[in-house]
Amino acid sequence: MKTKTQIYHRAIHHLVIVVYVANTPTEKPAAGGWPGDWAAYVVPVPGVNHKEEAAAWRHDGAKLKESEARALWPAVAADFDNAGIKWRP
Repeated sequence: MKTKTQIYHRAIHHLVIVVYVANTPTEKPAAGGWPGDWAAYVVPVPGVNHKEEAAAWRHDGAKLKESEARALWPAVAADFDNAGIKWRP
């Protein structure tokens, strides 16, 4: 199965961003199939270009608990819920 990764970020300080990473199938899954998963990370950054700095989640990010991720950006969490995308523990 081919997947795509979508990355969303939000600054909570000019030197700290929260990065939401969703992995989803490129084609609609069969009934009961894997709808995708998501996780969120807090990342310290230089604060020069948050869009480019968001990729630092892979090596500098600290994974948030689901409750923390939902509290920091509820609209994104709700979008994932509506799409059936599950939290990645």
